[in-house]
Order: sequence, then C-alpha cells, then structure tokens
Amino acid sequence: MAAKGGDNASDEIINIKCCVCAGKNITREAEKYCVECQDYYCIPCTDIHKAFPLMRGHKLLDKADFSTHGLQSSLPCFPTERCPIHKAKLLDMFCKNHDEVVCATCVAINHRTCQNIHSIPDEVDNLYKKSASDQTQKHLLAAKKDVEDIKKNKQQILSELKKQKQKATASIINYRKELEAELKRLETESLKEVDAQYNCMERDLQCEITETEKHIDVLEQSAAKLQKSNGNKAQEFVCVKIAQKNIIKTGSSTSSIQKQTEVEISFSANMKIKNYLKQSKTLGQVSTSEATYKQRTTAYKVKQHRNIDIKLKEDKSKCYIYGSCFTEDGSLLLADLNNRKLKHLNVSTDTITDHLVLEAGPIAVCLTSKQEAAVSLNSNTIQFVSLGDKMVTTRKLKMDHYCSGFAFNDGKFFISDESKTVYIHDISGTTLHKITTDKSCKEIFSKTRHISLSTNSDRVYVANFNKGVITLDIQGNYLSTFTDPDLVQPWGVCTDKRGNILVCGWGSSNIVQISEDSKIKLGIIKTESCPSSVCFDPHQNKLVVTHYDSNTVKVYELK
Repeated sequence: MAAKGGDNASDEIINIKCCVCAGKNITREAEKYCVECQDYYCIPCTDIHKAFPLMRGHKLLDKADFSTHGLQSSLPCFPTERCPIHKAKLLDMFCKNHDEVVCATCVAINHRTCQNIHSIPDEVDNLYKKSASDQTQKHLLAAKKDVEDIKKNKQQILSELKKQKQKATASIINYRKELEAELKRLETESLKEVDAQYNCMERDLQCEITETEKHIDVLEQSAAKLQKSNGNKAQEFVCVKIAQKNIIKTGSSTSSIQKQTEVEISFSANMKIKNYLKQSKTLGQVSTSEATYKQRTTAYKVKQHRNIDIKLKEDKSKCYIYGSCFTEDGSLLLADLNNRKLKHLNVSTDTITDHLVLEAGPIAVCLTSKQEAAVSLNSNTIQFVSLGDKMVTTRKLKMDHYCSGFAFNDGKFFISDESKTVYIHDISGTTLHKITTDKSCKEIFSKTRHISLSTNSDRVYVANFNKGVITLDIQGNYLSTFTDPDLVQPWGVCTDKRGNILVCGWGSSNIVQISEDSKIKLGIIKTESCPSSVCFDPHQNKLVVTHYDSNTVKVYELK
C-alpha cells in the first residue's frame, strides 16, 4: 500500500499511521509496532529505531499481529514489563501453579516442572478479568494510603525525635552549667579559705614587723645618745646603762618571734572529684526508645487474667508487693516490703528468676536505664541495682526524708514522702525542689502514694490517698486534681504510653482508666481488695496489679 509524503493527503486509506512521521506532518502507513515504546513505525522509522543500542532489544510486532480495525488507538494486547531478573525478556508468561508472571527464561530455569504455564498474549482473555483489575486498583490505593499513613507517622516520630534530641542536648548543656556553677562555688570557697589563712598570717607578721621596728628605733636612739655623750663620763655612764637595759629588753621581746624562719600556704586538691570525673565517660545516661504507640481513646477490656505465685520458700513473711515496674525486656521487678527483697519475675514463664535481699524494706521501684533500677527503702534510702542475669546492688543515696513512691526522668527523681511533700532530686541526691503548696500557698498533698510520669514525660501524676490523682508539670507546679466516685483512696498509678492514666483504688478495689488529655474516666477494671500498685507493659498489653499482704500478683491481658 503506497503513501504520499508532504502536505498532500493520501488518496488511499491508511489504517494505522506511523507515529514518528505523523509528528512531522508526513502520512505513512505503520508496518511495525514496538511493545515497549507503544508506538507504530513505518519501515524507515523502524530501521532508525533499531539503530539505537538501547532499543535493539525492544519487541517489534508485524502488521499482521496488531489490530487493523481502523483505529490507531487500538493497541495490541502484549505485555511491556521486563523481567527484573532477565532484563532483556518481557514478562509474557503466567505460571498458574505459583500465581506469578514470568519471562520465557524464568520458565525454562525455575518453572520446568509446572504444569499450568500460559502465554499471556495468547490467553489473556481467559486469564484477565476486569473486576480483578478494579479490585486490585482499590487494594493498591488502600495499600498506598497505609504506607502514606506509616510515612506520616514516621515523619511525626522523626519530628518528635528531633525535639527529644534538642531537649536532651539542652539538658546536657544545663547540667554542665550546673556542674560549672558547683565548681565555681567550690573555687570561691577554696579561694576564701586561702584568703582567710593569708590574712591571719599576714596580720601576725605585720604585728611582729611593727614590734621589731619599735625596738630598732629604741636601739638607734640609744646608740646616738651614747655616741653624743663621748667626753662626758657621767652622761656616758648613764647612756651605757640605759643601752644595756634596752639590749636585754629587746632580746627578751624578740626571742619568741625570731624562731619562725618561713611560712607556707599550700593547696591540696580533692582528687576524688577529679578521679570521679575522669572515670565518668559522659555527664549522665543517654537512653533511647524506638517504641511508639498509637494513642488510645477507648476503654481497655480484659481478654483474660491469671494469678502468679511470687512467694519464695525462704520467705519468712507473707508477701506485700508495695511497688512494681516492668523492665525493658518485659519482665517484672517486685518490691516485697515484708520480706525485704527485690524480686525479678518472668511474666511469660510465671517464675521468679532472681531475687535480692536488701538492707531495709523496699517500697517503690523504677528504671533509671535499661540495665539499672532504683529502689526506695523505708530507711530513707535509695538503693541502685544493676540488672542482668543476677541483680547486684551498687551505689546508694541517703536522703533526709522518707521515700515512698517515686519516678525517674531526665536525670531527676520525683519522690513522695507519704505525707504532704513531693521532692525533686538530681541523680546524686541533691534537692532541686520541694513541693508542698500551689501558687496561692494552699497545701497540695495530704497522703501521697505512688508517682508516675505522663506519656510525653511533661507531667507528673501523684496518687493522693484522700484527695485524688494530682497533676504537676515537670517543674513541680500544681496543675489539677482528678476525682471520681468510682475511685476511692488512690494508691498506685501508671501510664500506658498511649495517653492514658491507670490508677488503682485501695478502697474501691478497682483500676480506673483516665484520659490524660481531657482528664475523663474511660473505664473500670475490677480487681481484688486493697490494690497497692499497678504497672503496664505497652509491648504486650499487660497490666499487673499487686495487693496488700498477698502472695500473688494479678496479670491482666487487655485488648
């Protein structure tokens, strides 16, 4: 079939035009179709197409193989996707056994034993269903949205991570400034001591110098008078006697001060300070957590619960787990007040894997890092414990007040005294704040119990036995008090890391779930009488409740 070039219209009917020529306003009939380019070519343009190295492997179909119904838009039914393994091959085969599209080389290598191999171009009408494409399109959009949500969530986490980094950096800088301030104070006190020692010794020496000057003056006058009396025997005799008396008096007065031949002011450095700094690798402990949890706005429901026996054979008294907390690996630390032990419970196997006898009864326990816990003892002491296969006591802090419930964050302890005060201490035990009243000088607390930090660690929750759950900001300023008829005598408190407070009522024998943001009650979980502590593991969705004078702890699996 002939075609005319230039601007003249063809006298013959051309079914499908060459795409390249049409772009040049030339009318030529297409003789080939490129599957990859999805374009039609005349013979000259096909030769040019083949001349490019990158296009030599393209699949070209003859005129007889594509539609000739008069519409250029009627593309031939042939795959254009290349095999990710055999780059030069098209994915034109379908293995029904593996539900996988493959190329001819894949069939020869990996699907030789498969019985249901189909040619996609030849059998596409039997293999393809429009409904499947529509459904897949919906699934693709849904999957895309899920991934976009994940991306958005990760971006939010990254944004929060940057804020946490800035916060941690600021904390390090502030702590360094605090150390510098303390060093400056020590320097000032040391310099004062040097000045005091110097002034005292200088004063004594100046007095002695003044005294010697007086004697020198007396002796000089005696010498002058003696010399002047030369020739007058009577006067000379008098001057000699007076001079002899002055010599004896001067010798007697200076005998006590002439013994001191030198003085010295020296400084002996307290090497403990320097050695402690040299032994420290950092200014503190940097901890990270990759776990992020979706906010929960509905009440928890109990899927199942069980009791775990935590009494040891050598325990002489009935157990009283006053405080508890989960570790990073999902095990549980239990402060057994009656038996003066810290117990390490594997919640998965329901067994006590280790225990530590303490010098006094433990009241509360919290993590200070992944490998360290701190325990408040009823001897006004905080005992640090190294965690591992075997727990080991390390350093301890002697406090000047009773230590009941406490929490740890960013190098600071928040400690209740079971009375009317909450203290903020640094990790060395120095008192930073003592909180008793609000801005109007009204008493905040009465009978404080356990303490917990908010999900974002920007607030402090204090269970107050006869007032409710009291909220402070991280600096210790009073914010609010939560009360509810269903919550009687709050004792233990924790957060779920999803925006909720879980507090146990000693008098109401329940656990009340409270929303952190709106401070509303979301739900109630009934438990045994006199619950004394609660702790929550967001990894496993497990809530642990301990009770007064009980040899068991109750584990709730929530949903």
